[in-house]
Amino acid sequence: MALRRLGAMAPRRLGAMAPRCLGAIAPWCLGALVPWCHGALVPWCHGAMVPRCHGSMAPRCHGATVPWRHGALVSWCHGATVPWCLGAMAPRSHGALVPWCHGATVTWCHGAMVPSGLGATVHGYPT
Repeated sequence: MALRRLGAMAPRRLGAMAPRCLGAIAPWCLGALVPWCHGALVPWCHGAMVPRCHGSMAPRCHGATVPWRHGALVSWCHGATVPWCLGAMAPRSHGALVPWCHGATVTWCHGAMVPSGLGATVHGYPT
């Protein structure tokens, strides 16, 4: 299945939409509560409320539990890792390649558009 161009952006502010994965709602939504940052509730996918908390353990990718803390690598989709620099609300990877979904890699920094491993492109989020 080819990764489609992502029209949605990664969360930068509360209420921002999450990027879609392979043209479907990403697996971390599924109506579940996900610890994210500062305990604030954020509409994420399908009207689910998502608590955002630094340094918490967040269920990601079909129930996997992953560390979510400043500068840590976190499991994002099907075993990929994402540098989420300093626990910011928007990913600020400063040019690093970020495995995103099903082995695809993207640069998520300064609004860049970078080919993924599956031949598609995604929008990075401007810092």
